[in-house]
Amino acid sequence: MGNSRNSYLIKNTIIFTLGNLGSKLISFFLIPLYTNALTTAEYGVVDLVATVGTVAVPLLTLNICESVMRFALDEDANTRKITQIGTGILLIGMMVGLLIFPICRSFDKISEYAVFVYFYVVSLAASQLYLCDLRGKKLLIYYSIGNVLHTFFIAVLNILFLLVFKEGVDGYLKAYIIANTLTAIYAIIVGKGYKSFSFSRIDRDLLIKMARYSVVLIPNSFMWWIMNSSDRIMVSSMISVAANGIYAVSYKFPTLVSTLTTIFNQAWSYSAIREEGTDDESEYNNKIFRVLIGIVMLIGIGLLTFMKPFLSVYVGKEYYSAWKYTPFLTVGCVYLTMASFMATSYTVHKDSFGYLFSGTFGAIFNIAMNFILIPQVGVYGAAIATCISYILVFVFRLFHTRKYIQYNINNKEFIVGSTALVLSAGLMFIDNRFGFSLQCVILAVTIYLFSGIWLPIVRKILKLKGRR
Repeated sequence: MGNSRNSYLIKNTIIFTLGNLGSKLISFFLIPLYTNALTTAEYGVVDLVATVGTVAVPLLTLNICESVMRFALDEDANTRKITQIGTGILLIGMMVGLLIFPICRSFDKISEYAVFVYFYVVSLAASQLYLCDLRGKKLLIYYSIGNVLHTFFIAVLNILFLLVFKEGVDGYLKAYIIANTLTAIYAIIVGKGYKSFSFSRIDRDLLIKMARYSVVLIPNSFMWWIMNSSDRIMVSSMISVAANGIYAVSYKFPTLVSTLTTIFNQAWSYSAIREEGTDDESEYNNKIFRVLIGIVMLIGIGLLTFMKPFLSVYVGKEYYSAWKYTPFLTVGCVYLTMASFMATSYTVHKDSFGYLFSGTFGAIFNIAMNFILIPQVGVYGAAIATCISYILVFVFRLFHTRKYIQYNINNKEFIVGSTALVLSAGLMFIDNRFGFSLQCVILAVTIYLFSGIWLPIVRKILKLKGRR
C-alpha cells in the first residue's frame, strides 16, 4: 500500500511538473520582454486588465470549472453530462459578459481597451473550463501538454506583437486572447469535449449539485482576488499606475514559491481523494505535509538569498526597486502554500464553505490593512498587508481543517524553517555584502538541517533515472 500510494503521488507529480514547470519557466523568462517592451505605466495597465479577468471569469461562469473538475473525479461520474453543464454555463456567461463594455468605459485607465477586456475574459474562461475538464477526466498528460502549449502560444505571440509589430498594450492583450482560444480548442479536441455539445436535456439534479458547490466558491474567488490583486488596484489609485507596474513585478518572484508547490498540491489532491477513509489517513497526510514544509521553506529562503543579485541583471533598471517588497511577499507565499495543502481536505469532502470562510477571513483583514497602511507607508503597506493576510489564512485553516485532519506543525521543519525564513527576509534590507553573506550562511545551515527531507527525494529521482 505504501509503495503504491507513493508511486501514484510521484507519477502524478512528475506529470504536473512537466506541464506546469515548463509553462511557468517560459512565462518567467518572458518578464524581461515585458519590462523592456512596456513602460511601467503600460505594464500597470495590462496587470489591471488581468486583475479584472481574475474577478470576471468566476462571476460570469459561476466558477463552474471547479465543479467540472471535482465532480468528474467521482467513481460513478458521467463526464459527458458534467462537461455539457459546464459548456452551457460558459455560453450564458459569454452573453452576460457583454456588460463588460459599459463597465470598462466607466474606468478611464482601461476604457479604450473594452473590446480586448471582453475577449480576454471570455477566452480565459473557455481555456480554464476545458483544461479543468481534462483534469477531471484524469487526462493529466494532455492537461500538462495544454499548459505548455498555452504558454508557448503566449511567448511566440508576445514576441510577434511586442517586438516585431511593437503594438504595446494592444499586442500584449491580443497575444493572450489568441493563446487562450487556441488552448481551449486543443483541450476540447483531446478531451472529446465536443461530444457534450448538444441541446439534449440537461441533468437538472446534477446541475443543482454542481452549481451549489461552485457558487459558494465565487465569493471565495473574490476574496482571493482581494488578497492577491486588490492591493494592485489600490496602489494604482492611491499612488500611481507606474508604482503598480513595479509592484506587479515584485509579485512575480515570490509567487514562484506557490507555483512550484502548487504543482505538487495538484498531484496531492488526487492522492488525498484516494486516501479518504484509510486507516492511516491522518498519519500519511502529516508525513507528506512535513516534506512539503521542508521543501517550501528551502525554496523561500533560496529565493530571498539570490533575489537582489538576480533582479539587477534580470529586469530593466526602472524595475529593480521591486526587491524592496519581495521579502514580505515571499514570506506570505510560503505560508499560503502550506495553507493550500491543508485546503485539500476541503476538496476531498466537497466543503466549498471551508474555502469561503478562510478566504473571507483573510480578505477582510487584507483590505482593511491596505486602507490603513498604503497611505502611511506606500507600496510597502500593500506588501505587508498581503503577507499578514496569507499567514492568517494559514492559521485559520490549521484549526478549521481539524474536523478532517489534524495537521502537525510541531516539528523541526516548521519551527527552524520559519525562523530562518524571517531572518533571511530581514537581512535583505541590509543592502551590502555583509547582509548577503549572512543570508548565504542561513541558506547553507537550513539545507544541512533539512537534508533528511531533500536527500531521499534526490536519491529517488536518481534511482528512477538509473532505471531508465
